[in-house]
Amino acid sequence: TAAVILVKCLLINVFMYFPGGKVIGHDTTVIYGENATLLCQLTETDDDLTRIIWKKKTREKLEESVFFVIRQGGKTEHKNGLEDRVQFIGNFAEKNGSIQLLRMRLLDEGIYTCTFNLYPSGPLETDINVTVFGKMACSYYSMAGLLFTIHRSHLMKTNRTVHPDGTITVVSYLLGVPLKHLNKKNIQCVVKHNTQKDELVLNYTINIHYPPESVVIIPDSPKNAKVFWCIVDSNPEPTSYTWTRESTPYYEGNKLPVPKLSPDFNGLYICNASNKYGSSLGSLYVNVHTGESIFVFIVNGTCRLMFLKLLCYEKGCVCCCSEQN
Repeated sequence: TAAVILVKCLLINVFMYFPGGKVIGHDTTVIYGENATLLCQLTETDDDLTRIIWKKKTREKLEESVFFVIRQGGKTEHKNGLEDRVQFIGNFAEKNGSIQLLRMRLLDEGIYTCTFNLYPSGPLETDINVTVFGKMACSYYSMAGLLFTIHRSHLMKTNRTVHPDGTITVVSYLLGVPLKHLNKKNIQCVVKHNTQKDELVLNYTINIHYPPESVVIIPDSPKNAKVFWCIVDSNPEPTSYTWTRESTPYYEGNKLPVPKLSPDFNGLYICNASNKYGSSLGSLYVNVHTGESIFVFIVNGTCRLMFLKLLCYEKGCVCCCSEQN
């Protein structure tokens, strides 16, 4: 009879035991290179805690594996390579198993499982989803010195490249027709990203290259010319200015010095301006009459007229034109 009573008491003790307990954890999001805090707290139980085990299943390794163990007294054990990138920031006595992962990589993204081993009830665990966003870095450039601008026939093309470390490079191209009058105009590239609260706006100045055009020769002074300037519209600026007189090389540079206005200076002068995309010519014919109060600079009548301007001052007038190769 005593034995039966003892068995009944044991059965009553077993069926009246409710282990309870709840593990609280929170999903977290972190930016590449920063630290992630994984909170894990055991509540609502008086069972003895024997150890805390952390497991992970990430983009780098899809198979779940143990990477960190916390024992009584806060002693820790590292497994499977994370080593000093894992720090215990909780309190074993308070059943707080929180950890911090340092210098997060994109390949660290995944599911992290926090397990509390209890006596006598057994293990309780929870899963924590960790999301790692790449740190956004933007740059822009033009191709071969030409940035094609947008209009009705525009085309926008985007390429996406995934790298072994999990980072992604996205390149967006804006294609179209290069038009000279759009040179130095401003456009904007607007970037949206989950890690950015506000849109990132990148300003760019259109840079369209073209050969020299509209070469014009003008004096430095309307009253007493000492220099004739070769003025050119081009992008980039000309790298070479060559002056010829009667088809003979005469001077180098974008200005032609005038030592003295006399019949000795008479003749046809041509300024040839060039850059890597082409060249253009500007012509000037000088005819100074001695013994008269007026001399005249006359445009070469055979040039293809693109610009015509007559400047008159005390001793004469200048008329200039240009032609393009």
